[in-house]
Amino acid sequence: PNPFNPVTSITFDVAVMDELSIKVYDLTGKEVSTLVSGVYAPGRYMVEWNAVDDKGEGLSSGMYIYRYISSKKAITRKMLYLK
Repeated sequence: PNPFNPVTSITFDVAVMDELSIKVYDLTGKEVSTLVSGVYAPGRYMVEWNAVDDKGEGLSSGMYIYRYISSKKAITRKMLYLK
């Protein structure tokens, strides 16, 4: 998904029923958006992020981090948003 403008897609697979979350952070570590939170059945999923925070406000260009957390693993990836 790098770089992206105005929307990026994050695809993730769930092997067994599990509680998970995907959150977006700025480079200072501040959480800006929660994309996924809850229990998911096995399967492939896709979530889109359009560079807005949880308040619906647009974010500035720059590097963002998303973090996928489940009971079995945590994955961190970078995203570059260019207006």
